[in-house]
Amino acid sequence: MIVQPILANSAVSISDFKKSPNAALKEANGQPVAVLTNGKISGYYVSPETWEAISEYLEDIELVKTARSRMSGKRIKVNLDDL
Repeated sequence: MIVQPILANSAVSISDFKKSPNAALKEANGQPVAVLTNGKISGYYVSPETWEAISEYLEDIELVKTARSRMSGKRIKVNLDDL
């Protein structure tokens, strides 16, 4: 038996989800909804606001990685008045 964690407070069957995806999200108060097919998670449905927040967070992580990799490089002294 495989136990699969549900990373959402709400879950809905794929057949109910197909009938009205917006109703599923509304009933979950805008929080992520796990969509189940034959009792297994087939995906998650999130609001546009949640997706934007996730995307921005992932972008920030990439920017931090870039900044950290550049911190170990050669440093050049710059006079701000020259800029």
